[in-house]
Amino acid sequence: MKIDLFKLNNYNYLDIDEFVDFPSDFYRNMDVREIKDVKVTGTISINNLDEIETNLEVSGTFILPCAITLEDVLYDFKTNIEEILGNFNDFYLKNKNTLDILPFLWENIVSEVPMRVVKEGISVTKTYGDGWELVSE
Repeated sequence: MKIDLFKLNNYNYLDIDEFVDFPSDFYRNMDVREIKDVKVTGTISINNLDEIETNLEVSGTFILPCAITLEDVLYDFKTNIEEILGNFNDFYLKNKNTLDILPFLWENIVSEVPMRVVKEGISVTKTYGDGWELVSE
């Protein structure tokens, strides 16, 4: 998702209301099978100190493996991102009028991935399986 720094410089803020697609390279080495329906809304602005400031809400759905059955589990997430990216002039001169915020968004979204999910209706305590049985004293 590229931000036009020329427009940001002229208006001092940009309204964002877009759907974003993350390539599989972002989550290849994670327990995330897919991320879909990611919507970004909010503003990116230049504050009084000439810094790029974000006030964004990001929501979407992770497809994760069930910790017990390894079946797909849909996990909805929603997070707010209020951060300062840095000085506007540094980005403006270095990035040739565009700023790609996709890596920045991913850094914030990845913190929303749970350690483990269990598919609804699956019992977490299992007392028997293929070739084994829990024996209590």
